[in-house]
Amino acid sequence: METLPSNTEEEQGSRLQQVEVSLLSYEACVSYWGRNIEKTNICARSAGAAFCMGDSGWPLICGTHGHYKLVGIASWASDNCHPESPTVYTKVSAYRDWISSVTNQKI
Repeated sequence: METLPSNTEEEQGSRLQQVEVSLLSYEACVSYWGRNIEKTNICARSAGAAFCMGDSGWPLICGTHGHYKLVGIASWASDNCHPESPTVYTKVSAYRDWISSVTNQKI
């Protein structure tokens, strides 16, 4: 699941939106984006919802049985906001040690 910004100025800040996304394998992500993908990235896409420039920072949250976890932070996507283009996220687990050291909390 990924939260997305509102589409209109009126909705911005007043209504949180979400969309179901499918995670892609590392290989599928590299196949689409090429050498720009690193092991610290994770890709996801949704049929019908486009992630656009300026949307960076939105969370990728995965959950099962009522337990949710922040998996990624949106980094970049297609310039043309095409819904079939995977969104590239920074994988939070790749920076777990750094986050723990900066926040002084174990995550």
